[in-house]
Amino acid sequence: MNKYAKTYINPTPLPDYPIGRFSIMNGYDYNWRETADPTVLYENGKWYLYSSCGMVYWSDDFCTWNHKRMEPYDCGYAPTVVNHKGKYYLCGSLSDVYVSEDPLGDFVSIGAFTLPDGEKLTRCYDPMLYSDDDGRLYMYYSTGAPVIYAVEVDSEDPTKLLHVPELVIEFDPAHLWECNGENNEDSRSCALEGPWMLKKNGVYYLIYCAPGTEYSTYGLGAYKSSTPMGPWEYMKTNPFTRKTDGIVRGPGHGCVTEGPDGNLWVFYTCTVCYLDAMERRIGYDPLYINEDGDLVCPVISENPRWAPGVVSDPIKDGDTGLVCVTGRRRAYASSCAPGRDALYATDEDLMSWWQPADNDSEPALIVPMSAWGANCCAVRIIWRDVGLSLAKGALPGAIRYKLELRDTETDGADAPWITVVDRSESDKDMIVDYHTFEMTRANEARLTILGAPEGISPAVMNISIFAER
Repeated sequence: MNKYAKTYINPTPLPDYPIGRFSIMNGYDYNWRETADPTVLYENGKWYLYSSCGMVYWSDDFCTWNHKRMEPYDCGYAPTVVNHKGKYYLCGSLSDVYVSEDPLGDFVSIGAFTLPDGEKLTRCYDPMLYSDDDGRLYMYYSTGAPVIYAVEVDSEDPTKLLHVPELVIEFDPAHLWECNGENNEDSRSCALEGPWMLKKNGVYYLIYCAPGTEYSTYGLGAYKSSTPMGPWEYMKTNPFTRKTDGIVRGPGHGCVTEGPDGNLWVFYTCTVCYLDAMERRIGYDPLYINEDGDLVCPVISENPRWAPGVVSDPIKDGDTGLVCVTGRRRAYASSCAPGRDALYATDEDLMSWWQPADNDSEPALIVPMSAWGANCCAVRIIWRDVGLSLAKGALPGAIRYKLELRDTETDGADAPWITVVDRSESDKDMIVDYHTFEMTRANEARLTILGAPEGISPAVMNISIFAER
């Protein structure tokens, strides 16, 4: 096993990234990949991740995720799952409530949320079910307006609300980060949404996100209280996740989960949003509670970090020290489609990409590093499957490739190419792909695309090769 095998990276490399829900519902000729709004459980040494548009993912090492197409596969945006009294309850935006004996499902419906008068609860978006230590059960949800509601539900029948929902959070333009827009420029509107409840050290943290999933300013904030229904105190560290540049940006709607050794992890949505505002990915990082009792996430990471269990303190010791050595390097290619230059594969912006010409039978991208080379040990490739279309039969699938390195500084201009990643026979659909490999000295990399699903033009949104400093 190589030294950096037990590392994770963002955006999260998940197999079978789902197709965007709206693009399917509306019957578009083109489709995009989308997963977001993660709910994550950690139980018995395993992580379970439930996301918008397709479920469920699980991992026992925090690095490699497995996919099971459970029932329901897509119950609505922002699904939540809670372990309550030994059963798992699932719901999503405007959905029924479902139950299962197993976190991997399948789940069966037990009905819709109903108010005390028997009427169905309407306009229930991003619901979050929270099981408290005393066995009582609560729900937090948004309505499409910039507000969050809270209500206690029947602990034996979670479809029944025990009282009229109470307004607990609403948009406050004095909180600049909540204001709408890429630069938080619109103080009159906001998408305040995605509630999540965390209890730690006797404090209840009602987590929410703003100002909108399509913006780089998307982030997470929280109010805290001594009870699950408030009153609520605004955290001084808000937003406790924020990153507006680079590959991983807009770390919003998600959850906070307690993992091994009592450490806290925040899972979040991050933006792509080229084809549609809902085109998104997922990431995660450690966080802690400061001396004032507020949540702090010190890094929204893009470089490899150590997984839980490798280090006991993921905040202090989680950084591997690996750095991207291909960022904004002037790549060149065997061919380029019009307007899809090779530089776009390394410009660290997911709104652009390199795409080879249609008639290129074996497209190759060559990326230089520093002339004196680097000790390379990992690569992340973020693909775009141009032409993805259910209507036209261009379906998602594996993109096959190989990555080679060479060191012309040491071995001269005729230095041999050394294959470090070989996915030439892969049948795994990985729109975000990450691999570690044995340390290899190199000053140049070559990515060769060997195959793609029929009708798909494989393109590279980003290639990052990581090395020791």
